[in-house]
Amino acid sequence: MALPFDFEDSPVSGARPTMNAVVAGPTSTITVPGLMTAEVVGALTAHSLVTRVAVDLGKDFNAGLHRATALSSTFHRGEGRVRSLRAPLISRQRRQEFRQYFTDRVELAVALAWPGLDNSWIGEFVHVANQAGARTVVLMVTHPTAGQNAAASLAREVAQADLVLVGDIIDATILSATLGTTRPVIEVHRALSLTGRSVGQDRKRLTTFLPKDDEQSLVSVLAAFDAIPTDWIDNYDLRVIMRYSGRAVPDHVAASYHSAHVQLIGEDFSSLDLHQIAADSSAMSVADPAFDSRAYATAVDAGVATVVLADDMVTDVGRGYVGGLLADINRPTSVHVAHNHALRLSELRFPSPDAWFELATRLSDAVRDNGTTWSEGATSLRA
Repeated sequence: MALPFDFEDSPVSGARPTMNAVVAGPTSTITVPGLMTAEVVGALTAHSLVTRVAVDLGKDFNAGLHRATALSSTFHRGEGRVRSLRAPLISRQRRQEFRQYFTDRVELAVALAWPGLDNSWIGEFVHVANQAGARTVVLMVTHPTAGQNAAASLAREVAQADLVLVGDIIDATILSATLGTTRPVIEVHRALSLTGRSVGQDRKRLTTFLPKDDEQSLVSVLAAFDAIPTDWIDNYDLRVIMRYSGRAVPDHVAASYHSAHVQLIGEDFSSLDLHQIAADSSAMSVADPAFDSRAYATAVDAGVATVVLADDMVTDVGRGYVGGLLADINRPTSVHVAHNHALRLSELRFPSPDAWFELATRLSDAVRDNGTTWSEGATSLRA
């Protein structure tokens, strides 16, 4: 398979990928499924030449003004080293197209399954890849809104795979019981888990960190919060954390339309305090965070949906974090859309960026180990 590849920015110094891989899954980079597929592809380019196949059988998720720009989409790794293709919508045409992806030697075929989307293509993708002699892996995302039968509903599609990686042990157990004794190797991997947040869903608490005495950013955030309809505001709280001097900052808060739902905090916090703030926030935002920003690092560590408020939509942080969104701090409308988008993701706990490199290593190992070993820290169920 002749693929364009530029090794200059390879994440592994001196490494030249010698393996060919095909990765198929959702690709809309303003949706979490598409972002996760992109991160798998980006991390895998350290080990392999990658062909990415877009399989978007549902509605156009790029439509709608209620979605903000995904932070990680501005840092997608290996874009110049990945061949991108799109699978047909019609099943018969799609099966024929899948065969074309494996006309040359391909060692690894990966499919990402998101419970709730149309995953009917995965079985035929795995079948074609198996016939071509590739190692086949299905990545099954675990998320709290999927329902108890999500894993069982995917059993038919993954039955012929060599390896299935899922987000948690419950899904692994259900899948194992559904498939019976003749089944793929099933493992749990943290990169595929979006569960683990216990923050309440009835009341939405948004926490924003702003630079000291930055009145312009404060006014923008308050204007965005004031855009929440009055009939809804009883379910929302805004916590503004910024150091300030004088009366200007408190006066701005007092003058805001929803001031009764805004808490201004002007003190410094310990690391333990920051982790507690992240834990009880439905979503967070940080204005122009530096690489060493404690607030941003804490949000990522907690896996909370986080908006980076940046000038001109340019930022240096966010690589690999699929729970990040981007907003223009100078445009209250942009801030409002991003904050609301983040709040809709409050049930999800997002994986840390380094989880993608662990996952890519496991995928690479799957080609070499032929299913006889598994990576450190993985939970495995075997026939």
